[in-house]
Amino acid sequence: MVRRLMRLAGATLILLVFMPGNLVAHSGGEASGISVEPSSVTAGGTVVLAGKGLEPESERQLDLVGPDMVVTFPTATTDADGMFSTTLTIPAHLPAGTYTLQAIADETMTTELTVTAAAGQAAAPEPANEAAALVVARSRSGVVVAAIAIFVVVAAAAGLLLVVRAERFGRPS
Repeated sequence: MVRRLMRLAGATLILLVFMPGNLVAHSGGEASGISVEPSSVTAGGTVVLAGKGLEPESERQLDLVGPDMVVTFPTATTDADGMFSTTLTIPAHLPAGTYTLQAIADETMTTELTVTAAAGQAAAPEPANEAAALVVARSRSGVVVAAIAIFVVVAAAAGLLLVVRAERFGRPS
């Protein structure tokens, strides 16, 4: 039993030593990010959201975040060079204000967009509190969830190994 546990711990340790290279996401570098053209639009108009220097062949959830609201757009997929470009139609009912466009994957890239209200629309209300303006939804990729699960299994195996060794070798004769 102890030998099996030691083999399992050794195999897990080997996985942890060699796996981080696979877990490292594209860091992006200085040229990574997203941009929007035009940076100011009337509600109901369209903008082009583009990203560059991102992780290649990855999906990005696109959101428009304003005070007390989030507008979710379809996802965008980066090409082999880590770039994407998509046209977004800004909802006509949005009140005037400054919004944040987000491209979410392992990290969240943001850019500002100023929306002018369509005829008959009001200005955006202020957030209910300061914390509401700072909250950003977070999602984890499958790789991150797998890494966490592996860490939990390794920790449990190490704990079990310590208990077995203490039971076996810790008793006085």
